[in-house]
Amino acid sequence: MYIGSQALMKRYDACLLEQGYTIEELVDKASDCLYKHMSGHSFAIVCGPGNNGADGLSLAIKLFQQKKEVHVFIFDNGEHLSQANLYYLQQCYDLSIPVSLFQQDNLDALIQCMDSCETIVDAIFGFGLNSCPRGIYQSVIEEINQLYDHEVIAVDIPTGLQCNTGKPYQSVVYATKTITLSAIKNGFLNPDSRFFTGEVIVEMLDARDVGEAAGLYQMGNAKMIIPLLKERVFDGYKGTYGYTCLITGCQEYKGAALLSAKSCVYSGSGITTVMSDESVINALTQFCPEATAVLRPPVLQKDDFVKYDALLIGCGLGQSLDSYRYVIDLLEKTHQPLVIDGDALTILSAHVDLLKNQKRDIILTPHLGEFQRLCPFQDDDDMLEIAQNFAKTYHVTLVLKGPYTIVTNGYESYRVMAGHKAMATGGMGDVLAGIITSFLGQGYQAIQAALLGVFIHGYTGEQLAKKAYTVLPSRLIEHLPEVMDEMIKSNPKVTLEKSV
Repeated sequence: MYIGSQALMKRYDACLLEQGYTIEELVDKASDCLYKHMSGHSFAIVCGPGNNGADGLSLAIKLFQQKKEVHVFIFDNGEHLSQANLYYLQQCYDLSIPVSLFQQDNLDALIQCMDSCETIVDAIFGFGLNSCPRGIYQSVIEEINQLYDHEVIAVDIPTGLQCNTGKPYQSVVYATKTITLSAIKNGFLNPDSRFFTGEVIVEMLDARDVGEAAGLYQMGNAKMIIPLLKERVFDGYKGTYGYTCLITGCQEYKGAALLSAKSCVYSGSGITTVMSDESVINALTQFCPEATAVLRPPVLQKDDFVKYDALLIGCGLGQSLDSYRYVIDLLEKTHQPLVIDGDALTILSAHVDLLKNQKRDIILTPHLGEFQRLCPFQDDDDMLEIAQNFAKTYHVTLVLKGPYTIVTNGYESYRVMAGHKAMATGGMGDVLAGIITSFLGQGYQAIQAALLGVFIHGYTGEQLAKKAYTVLPSRLIEHLPEVMDEMIKSNPKVTLEKSV
């Protein structure tokens, strides 16, 4: 299943047209999807001037041909109509379907007519709306929202709901059901959007699948991600599952280093080594005796990392002059797959172009604040497209943390359906970085390591949140092995093969 922002949905429509479909054919296919969800006998179909309105007009024709009572309401019957809208409006006239034009002086009478119908279909504006509906549109929306005892079905997206954010403009239709076409709109992932969408039903057009070509995001759910997790081989040993080195922690931030190390171990790393200062190493013995440690030298050298399969830098590293030098040294002197997190991302933000010359898998794991420093953006920007473009430009896999975390390498893009509000506590990002690094060291591709890490991290938190107000990072780590075992048992046929 796909997820799309406003820009990506426009690209999706353009790709369909490039495949040779006409806009009238696509509207007809859209109304086929809508028709199957229309129950009852009488329908008031409220149509705007664009292609969303055309979907409503085409639906009206199908309902009318099946002897349903249909009344169409429009806002314009002239030059402001889209090509498809004009085409289907003329068909409505030809079939003598009742069509009423909204005007301020007849609004009360037309609302009474709408009130006599069982179902109201909102086909006013779709995902392309960029400002608050005003004038007669605002008046009609307010009247629709007063018809409490009617089913209100939105075509693709409720009019007045922002496609990218799920936030409402001042005037927005409160739908009881939304039939969204081709992809879940990104704004629907905002839990508050359900006040306006009601039940969301996703319908795919009977057309060629151009979602990937259009750059739509895929939904990263259990069905898609769990099969990526591979069973451990019968004759495996610690070397089979990777040597990882974590350049993490400092005197002030020991906990971040300890959490990332323990999560790396508990998610299956063969040998986990923490390269840090003496205070972290002393604490590591008690917190995670399974991990090994080496004292971090003043200057990192290539030979320090020869034996490792994957590296992590960040997680409590701090932002001292030494930390700055460690980040630059690691980028310039090593070649292994690399995860960059926390303070290392802040340091990297001043030298982000260093990423362009890297010939290895690199995974960045910023939250929105850290990503803002890497790639300045505005609050209302399309984060899906920004993340995708950043990953493609800098040749990285980006894990943009937040509700329904974004994972993209610029070519494959996902929103991961896992996580819980109870996980909102310090240290969770360090746990995630350790898990992802573990999978990189075990030989997974960067996109696979990121998807598995984000999903397992979020899913484990979900399970613990069923019985806990707050999920602690240290407790989440303890449950990683059993959750991963549960996943393997649900998909037992794949094993991990890694040449050593």
